[in-house]
Amino acid sequence: MSALTEQNRLLPADHGFNFRDFGGYATERGGWVKSGVLYRAGVMTFVDGEGRDRLRERGIVCICDLRTSRERRHRPTRWHEGLPVELWSRDYGESGADLISRIEEGVTDATQVRGMMTDLYRALPYAHAESYRALFGFLLAGKSPLLVNCSAGKDRTGVAVALVLSALDVPRETVLADYMLTSRADFGALLAMTGRSGERRLPPEAMEPLLAADPLYLETMFEALDARSGGVAAYLEAELGVDRDRLAQLRGLLVDG
Repeated sequence: MSALTEQNRLLPADHGFNFRDFGGYATERGGWVKSGVLYRAGVMTFVDGEGRDRLRERGIVCICDLRTSRERRHRPTRWHEGLPVELWSRDYGESGADLISRIEEGVTDATQVRGMMTDLYRALPYAHAESYRALFGFLLAGKSPLLVNCSAGKDRTGVAVALVLSALDVPRETVLADYMLTSRADFGALLAMTGRSGERRLPPEAMEPLLAADPLYLETMFEALDARSGGVAAYLEAELGVDRDRLAQLRGLLVDG
């Protein structure tokens, strides 16, 4: 087993926005997270034709859609229809993770936006514990290949993936590097497709921290877990019900070696 190349990890845009494999990473204990079983993405409304065929070939059996009810209603996921794929989501309204509503509050200054993002990352593991609990439940039940997504595939999904990779004993620097691959995504194309006029009105200096995969954001999340829960392992057990035995089970399912 060896690491996925960046070319093999970053998958074509016809799979969905910011779609990539987040397996193929080395663990602290000398193993490798399996590739071809863990995928992450942003909005998938625009997947059609050849993209749908490509996704079918990947054998995805479960989708964890982390978006709000409003996001899913406006931009539904349909590529899986007619396939043996389970789509999970939960009904909830506006939250700190709904960046559109935060923009509508009139934030325009880059410093304010960066502060908004760090506050968001402190809150995400707890505000979305129900979603992350479901994600880990599917993985523990062997429901993979699995795809986890939100709108940009960066914030809610970024935290979800960081938690999964950390649970699989992937080094922190690797977790951060995986998160930062979102910088390769074409957010200009996403804004054009989704017609998010509110985001277009933001000055460029405010847009940058909003769309950035800034390692500070994810580091802030880990600091919040340390301060509030006593670390990642304690958070996983207390908030998600993933104790030591379940961690061992998860690694047995998703790690080779």
